[in-house]
Parts: sequence; structure tokens; C-alpha cells
Amino acid sequence: MSKAESIIRELFRLSVSAVKPYALIQQNISVNGRHLLVRDKTHEIIKPARVVGFGKAVHGMATALEETLGSLLERAIVCVPEGSLNVENLKSFDATKSKIEFLEGANNNLPDENAMYAALKIRDFVQNLDEDDTVIVLISGGGSALLPLPKGRITLSEKLELVKKLGNAGANIFEMNCVRKELSVLKGGGLARHCYPAKVITLILSDVIGDPIDIIASGPTCPNHDGPGKAIEVLKKFSLYQDLPTSIRETLENSLKLEKSYAQHERYFQRVDNFIIGNNRIATQAILSKTQELGVQSVILSTDVSGDVEEISTIYAKIAEIILSFLREETTKDELIEALSSVRSNSVTFKMDKLSEDVKSLDTKRDLCVILAGEPTVLVTGGGIGGRNQQLALSFSLKISPLEKIDPRWDVWFLSCGTDGIDGPTDAAGAIGSSQLERKCIEENLNPREYLDNNDCYSFYSRFMEGKYLVKVGHTGTNVMDVHLIFFEAQ
Repeated sequence: MSKAESIIRELFRLSVSAVKPYALIQQNISVNGRHLLVRDKTHEIIKPARVVGFGKAVHGMATALEETLGSLLERAIVCVPEGSLNVENLKSFDATKSKIEFLEGANNNLPDENAMYAALKIRDFVQNLDEDDTVIVLISGGGSALLPLPKGRITLSEKLELVKKLGNAGANIFEMNCVRKELSVLKGGGLARHCYPAKVITLILSDVIGDPIDIIASGPTCPNHDGPGKAIEVLKKFSLYQDLPTSIRETLENSLKLEKSYAQHERYFQRVDNFIIGNNRIATQAILSKTQELGVQSVILSTDVSGDVEEISTIYAKIAEIILSFLREETTKDELIEALSSVRSNSVTFKMDKLSEDVKSLDTKRDLCVILAGEPTVLVTGGGIGGRNQQLALSFSLKISPLEKIDPRWDVWFLSCGTDGIDGPTDAAGAIGSSQLERKCIEENLNPREYLDNNDCYSFYSRFMEGKYLVKVGHTGTNVMDVHLIFFEAQ
């Protein structure tokens, strides 16, 4: 394993460790007598609290919260992804001594009957409460799939099929969850309405750019400002409205007729407090600190990466070309800043004042790590197996292949991985690419472009170098979107 590969793997593992939910709960929450302190806000717990949770990170959140609450916890029902309870770092949990009931569901991050059973239990658990009750809600990425309870006559399979079509058409998380909220009993503020008039405290580990609480897990404890009209617009945008099942069409149209203003729903949210306790900025800052410790130059370019993988790979390749020009001492720092500012787009945005400050400390003699994070999407046109991170790693590698010939003194490496440890319906978190990849593919008689065009990047990386560049870490128990590292290694 090369030095660069070893470093970027270590940096990814560190970024995941920095957002482990157990530590985040302990850092943000404490108890003093019958008072629960969340950051700087104090909540009196009159009766032992009920806890519900759903998402890829809520196992660690729930166990840490149980330890913190002690006798202030009545009981908890928490739904986690299928297979989570077999993760090595969770096996020490002693269910016989816990007040938490863990349920598994959403195999391959898709809502299923097990997840719907858990959603029904959670709904029933928080109903018929009074003003002296407290419900603590734990939410993390993957929560939408783990809290599926369709409205009216909509079946789970109908809803699942529609969400799949939206994803394959390239809908982003804002568009996907706009639709989910309108088709679900508990999303879009539905859980908070069922808890009313109890006090609700929601602790959120964000997996959405900008930390919008109405989008994370489809906003079960905050008002839905989108409404059915916007959901219909999204479906029409992707040409899906015309062929909707009757149950979904009727639900949307009936909601449109009965739509009420936020003021009419406001009372349900007057006793709700939502707190973001973790996000990808914590993960990227941990990477930044570690690179400095290793003596590697580093700069965070963006934590808000979104949009189509193909567009993002093109932008990243341009960034690599610009930075290499600086490292080869062909351009100055001022020219580097100007060139980087010219490649910004809706998909990749930089904070230019911070970037200018960071670039001042760079030199051309040491390795450099460019840190980015976010959550791209893939327009699926092929029939292969893969995920957005593997697709991005391969696409970027092919685009930067010419850079190896321009200056062999620098190797460019790239890591793209999901902090949840799962990239699409595969057992990989993502993959590693490089400026050498295409040349090595020729040596192995592989055509990477065929795999890329067929959205079959998992098959490619499984074959290429005997799977050496797949990153497999299993369920991590956390989720703050994806980490992208572009690493420039001096030869």
C-alpha cells in the first residue's frame, strides 16, 4: 500500500470516529437532578422520558442517552438498519439490563415491512401523552427508510417504487423528502403531532447539506412548509405524476384540497426543540487536524457538495489540474485562488475568504490533501451494481488520467466514501481512485468506461487490482454524508 493510500484511508477512518454518536451525546447532553441540559438549554423532566429513534446512528445515540438519563428514562423504542446489531462495536450491549427495545429494518436502506412494524410501534408509543410527559427523539441519516408509515390507502410497495424512480431519475434529497413527507403519517411533522401535548426534544445527527431539520429523515418533528403542491411539482418535474398509482394521486390531491396554513398547525410545535448535535463539518475538521499532525498540507474546499456525480467529477478534475499547476510552480498563490474561484458551481461552492486565507500557507514542496464533503446523486441509466462514491471515484480517475503524463513527479489520489460505511446496495463504503488507474486498467485488460457507463462500478472495483481499492468498513453506526479527499503526493 502506498503512503498516500494509507494516509487517506486513515483520514477517512478518523472522520468517522469524530462523529461517533456515543461521543456526540456525551459532549452535548448532561443531567442535573431532574433537569436535562442540551447545550445551553435546560428542560425539566417531570415524568421519566420516553425515547424513540430511527436512523443509522441511533444505536450509539440511544445507549449513550440511556447511560446519561439513568432513572429519568422510562423506556425507548429505536429502529436501526438491518444488520446493525451484529456490528462488532455494538456486541457488548447487554439487552437484559437495558430499557431500550431495538428493532431492525430497511434492508439495503429501503423501507420494508420490518421498518413499518417499528414505525407503528413508535407511533403507538408516543400517543395519548399529556403535558407532563417528555419524548426524546433521536434522528440520523437513514431515518426516512426506518420510519415508513404510508398515508391512507398507499401501500409500502407503491411508496417504495415511487421513491426508487425519483432516485434513479436524479432527484436530490430535498426533492425526495418533499415527496416522502406528503405520503407519510409520521414524516413532515407527523411524529410531533402524535406526541402533542408532550414536550419533544429532538437530537439530530445531520446527513443533509446545510442541516435543514425539515429534510433530515423527512422532518418528523418540525412543520412541513413544502406542502402537497410542491410535492406534485417535483413529481411532474421528473415526469412521474401522470403514471402515479391511484392511491398516491388521491392522497396528494385530497391533501391539496385540505391544505391548512402553518398557523393552524403551529400549536403542535410550540413545545418542540430540535438540536443538531453532529454534522460533516465536525468530520472534516477532524481530518484537517490530523493532516497537520502528519505534516501534510490540507485545505477544506467545501462541505456542501451536491448534484450529479458526473458534473462533480468534472469540477474535481479541474480543481486537481489547477492545484497541480501551482505545485509545479507554474502559477502563483493569487492565480491559484482566482482559478479555483472560476470553477465554483451550484454543485461545489467555496467560502472564498476562508479559501484565500488557507491558500496563503501552502507551499510547493509537501504533499497536499484537499478535503470536500457532501452528498452527490447519480442518474442511473445502466443495470450494474454500485453507489455514488464508487461512481465518483472511477469517473474522477478517468478524467485526471492525462495528468500523470503531464508531470510524473506528482501522483493524484482520490477517496470517496460514505461515513455510514455503505455505498448504494453494496458492502463497500466507497472506493479509491488515482491518476494511475487508467494505465493500470490497460495492464489488466479492463475497460473502466464500460463499467462506468453501466453504473457497474462495484463490479469494476471488485475486479481491478483484486478489489484492492474498494473501501470496506461495514456499518459504522454513524452518518454525516460523504467524504471526498484529493491527495497530491510528491514523488
